[in-house]
Amino acid sequence: MSGWGNGIFDFDNDGWKDLFVARSNVLDNIAQFSNRKYEEPNSVLRNLGNGKFQDVSSEAGPDFQVAAAHRGVAFGDIDNDGRIDAVVTVLNGSLKYFHNISKNSNHWIILKLVGKKSNRMGLGAKVRITGEDGKVQYNHATTAVGYACASDSRVHFGLGGSRVVREIEITWPSGTRQVLRDVPSDQILKVDEQVQ
Repeated sequence: MSGWGNGIFDFDNDGWKDLFVARSNVLDNIAQFSNRKYEEPNSVLRNLGNGKFQDVSSEAGPDFQVAAAHRGVAFGDIDNDGRIDAVVTVLNGSLKYFHNISKNSNHWIILKLVGKKSNRMGLGAKVRITGEDGKVQYNHATTAVGYACASDSRVHFGLGGSRVVREIEITWPSGTRQVLRDVPSDQILKVDEQVQ
């Protein structure tokens, strides 16, 4: 297995970050001297929450199984349904859009950060959340996730069964610390940086 673009996102919103790998061998003639192939299908590995991952690529639909010269991958909730989607580039081919239509009853929240003293997208902000179940998660605002791509700057969290986020703590690039409490799940929440 070779990998180019990689992303660590919670694709099933269970509160554990999964792994997506855009795959293809680096050598276009690898098959001439090896049993490996240049074009490879992508992979998605589900975080089992116990330090182990399960390859669930075969459950991601028939289009996901098609091998190609995949390279970069960008992530974001393209249709604003709370599930992270992926767009993968293909050398000498059309890009591929993998629409996440996973079915479950897990909850989520997406934060659209708006900097005032910090940069306008809040890039570099550190976010810590605590779900109503007491589980703590961390993330940060960034568009940099892998090879030759830029992703959605919004910050996504899968919440599992939590219908409420007990606390959201944002440390902005300016150093400002901002706390929100008892925030309902299943929404895209715009957060303006508090300027003191």
